[in-house]
Amino acid sequence: MHHRTFALSLSLSLLPAACIPTTEGDTATTAGAPTCEPFAPYIIDIQAEPNGLVYRADQQQLYIADDDNNRVLVRSDDGATQIYAEIPNPSDDPGADGLGDLTFDADGALYVPRFGFGMPGLGALFRVPPGGQPEQLSGINDEWRRLGLDYDDARGRLYVATYTRDADDVYTGWVAVVDPSAGAESILVSGLSKPVGLAVIGDALFVADQDQRRLYRVDLTAATPALELLTDELQSLDLIEATPAGDLLVLGFDKASGRGRVYRVSQTGAYTVLAEGEWEPRGIAFDGVSRIFISARHTQTLVVVPAC
Repeated sequence: MHHRTFALSLSLSLLPAACIPTTEGDTATTAGAPTCEPFAPYIIDIQAEPNGLVYRADQQQLYIADDDNNRVLVRSDDGATQIYAEIPNPSDDPGADGLGDLTFDADGALYVPRFGFGMPGLGALFRVPPGGQPEQLSGINDEWRRLGLDYDDARGRLYVATYTRDADDVYTGWVAVVDPSAGAESILVSGLSKPVGLAVIGDALFVADQDQRRLYRVDLTAATPALELLTDELQSLDLIEATPAGDLLVLGFDKASGRGRVYRVSQTGAYTVLAEGEWEPRGIAFDGVSRIFISARHTQTLVVVPAC
């Protein structure tokens, strides 16, 4: 693995935290289970502007949304990196269309949103089948802004954090439900401002609203799904990640101090700070055992911190 020590601008401090369990119902100390091993934080140079991340433990590979070049990269644990998919760039201006979070379905298809910045024709959602070319989903509003998403294998749905911004910089947001096969897009729950991070855990969907600085829970079994406030005590939020143990890893950023944070949040809203440093976080991925990967904005690097 290619890495180097932290420069001063990416200094990081770690706070005490328990190891994150690695399998449902098992702790990291269970006999025979992988164990979370502490390590010194480091950064990875990737020569890309990382946004969304997802780690495939079965492949030991990290998938990276490259915002500057409208492509998805895949990086193996041995440091080898290659282009996994080239996402169409209709503006023909590298970095102008933007990419968001990444998620896989049970069949191995990758989903990624093209942000579009509210420009007609630029907003989109793509499905990349294993070994195939990106397919743009039909029936999707091309002026809406999308960042976070998560695929719900149990229900065959793609949830997408969606919002608009008007001329007065007022955000109006909701969570959309997308049927990848039919291309249908509908609203699951509204009343948000700028939703960014999404994560499904069992029958619950968790939503991070960056503008409101609130983390919500949505009961997916309810006849009329609604927002339930989990916590409003975190810093300005970004993308989020579910752990195999059923907790959330939540990114936050304090603009005043210029420091980013990784929170570990339980499904009751209790939280601890796993790590913080002088970086602005965007995407997050977890290898399921020890490593948390964080996209550090405008640095062309990933920050890697221990989960324990």
